[in-house]
Amino acid sequence: MNLVICARFCRIKKNHDTIETKRGTHMINWMHAYFYFIFYSIAGWLCEDVYVGIGQKKFVNRGFLYGPYCPIYGFGALIVLYPLLALGNHPILVFLGGMILTSALEYFTSWLMETLFHEKWWDYSNYKYNLNGRICLLNSTLFGLMALVVVFIIQPYVENLADSIPDDQMRLFLIVFTVAFSIDLITTLVHLMKRRNTLQRLHTQMERIFAQFEADTALKISKTQYRIEELQNQMDSWLHDRPEIDMWNTQIEETMRKIDLLKTKRLSKAFPQHTPIGAFNISKRLAERIREQKEER
Repeated sequence: MNLVICARFCRIKKNHDTIETKRGTHMINWMHAYFYFIFYSIAGWLCEDVYVGIGQKKFVNRGFLYGPYCPIYGFGALIVLYPLLALGNHPILVFLGGMILTSALEYFTSWLMETLFHEKWWDYSNYKYNLNGRICLLNSTLFGLMALVVVFIIQPYVENLADSIPDDQMRLFLIVFTVAFSIDLITTLVHLMKRRNTLQRLHTQMERIFAQFEADTALKISKTQYRIEELQNQMDSWLHDRPEIDMWNTQIEETMRKIDLLKTKRLSKAFPQHTPIGAFNISKRLAERIREQKEER
């Protein structure tokens, strides 16, 4: 009887130890994945800064955030590594897979940032074989080459580095990074949401003016094929004798001043093509023209 109980106890303990080992292994895998994300976010930030800095002959923080990291490179590395490491003996498949996966990530990121903030952060419209200005063949090809370098050259060293760090030290590092990264992300998002809301307010103010313009001229701004410069000329003539221009300008001036205050030099240097999109761009350009009209009068 005692032997049976002992046997059952040993079996239960063995199963418990196996479960704990699996949990520990899963935890280590998640910790390593997070470490890879951080490593490649920082590496991508360094590459961007060096590439742009050489051309401009000065340091440029190319990150969306304040810290020395570009999360899109961290996510890009993860979506390349985990599906493509199994294709280590097929470099062509790694290259093509890297092109497709990273291009999809860049397209989605561009769309998401435009949707959230009503602004375009990069534009490849002047590049050959681009898709909606969000991705282009040149960058996709470079991403494919980067996937080869990461999978075949860099990742083995990064794995060895992660394995060499004791678990307690790894946890501490990840916790400290998470706290700092979260503060950075929240601070940046709050600032950009304020700018987006102010841009939305300007668009609402301009829509009232557009409605009056369309009623007087029978020209539908939302359907016009005019370039923005031609539309400005149309509005110049219409605004010239409008008695409401002083009232409109007072409202617009306050909103434009807030937009200017919320514009940071860091993001302007990091994303020189950073501009409002679609109707928001038209509203901002024409609002600037109304301010000029007031000064000319």
